[in-house]
Parts: sequence; structure tokens; C-alpha cells
Amino acid sequence: MAWFGKRRRVDRDAEAAFIEHVFVHWEGLYRYAVRLAGREHEAEDLVQESLTKAFRAFDRLREDTNYRAWIFTILRNTFLSRARKSGREQPLDDSVPLIDEGAGLDHALVRADDGWRHGFEDEVLTALGELPEGQRTAVVLCDIEGLTYDEISHVLGCPIGTVRSRIHHARRRLRSTLAGYATARGYADAEQAG
Repeated sequence: MAWFGKRRRVDRDAEAAFIEHVFVHWEGLYRYAVRLAGREHEAEDLVQESLTKAFRAFDRLREDTNYRAWIFTILRNTFLSRARKSGREQPLDDSVPLIDEGAGLDHALVRADDGWRHGFEDEVLTALGELPEGQRTAVVLCDIEGLTYDEISHVLGCPIGTVRSRIHHARRRLRSTLAGYATARGYADAEQAG
């Protein structure tokens, strides 16, 4: 496994434990990395670097560690560190839209083959992209990646009340934005959508 780094001798038990507890989250990490980085090749590099860092630190973790929250936090911190170093730091705040309105739906984040689409149609991706960053991140980690509120709080480094608020507001905004879409597809009747 080349992504583990250049260690010559790898403890097979540690490798098996790492795969069982951390590496199993690679698909979610990749989708989250694409959302953060905006480009497929950068997301792949970000996931690889994060998994390498995690593997190197894995033997120092306590057994009661929440591995999923831990690896998502490493990924986010690695992204922020890279952004700072490259001078391309983009604030992860509530005012930055994910999708540039002029970019069109073939933007890297919504291409069918990049892991972000995750079975969603263009209308849903556009609605997600229009959410403020904090809300989008919280709802993606919760509703797409299946992280708990506690895990999201850990990943984002904010209080659980903030996570709950962001998810509530994101869901409310998505419900409003996608009401017509849901009705047209038969997910909701006209009375529910309104």
C-alpha cells in the first residue's frame, strides 16, 4: 500500500486496524475533499496526504478515539494548511458560495464522475452549492456522509449548538429552494412543498 508512506517495515496488525477503523471512510473523505478542493486531482492528493498523516499518528491514538471524526478533521486541517501555504486561502465562512453562478453545471464539483454528485441531480447540487459555507459543510457531513452532530462539531471545531443551527437552517433553505423540484419528481405533494 504505497499511500502509507515510505516505511519499510509495517506492522501488519497496525495496518489491518488502520484499514478497519480509518481507511474504510475513504469514499466519504474523497467526496468531502472534492467539495473542499474543487478539483478531482487535488482531492485525490488531499485524501492521500491525510491518510498518510493519519497512518503515521495511528499508533498514538487511544482506543476510544472516534476515528471517523478524527480522519475528517485531519482532512479539513490539511486542506486549510495547503490553502494557507499556497496563498490561495479561501475562508470557510457562511458568505462564500460553492458554485460560481457563471460557471455552469459542468464545474468540477458537479461533474458526474468526480464523487461529489453522489447520485444527485443538477437542481440538488445547485441548491447545495448556493448554501452558505458553514451550513453546506454541516449538512453535507450530516446528511450525505452520515456523521453525527458530535463528530461534525469535532471536525469543524465549533459547538454542537452551532452545528444544529447550521443544519436546521440549511435544511430549511433546501426545503424551500427544492420545493418545486420535489413536487415535480413526486417526492412531495404540492401542499407539503408549499
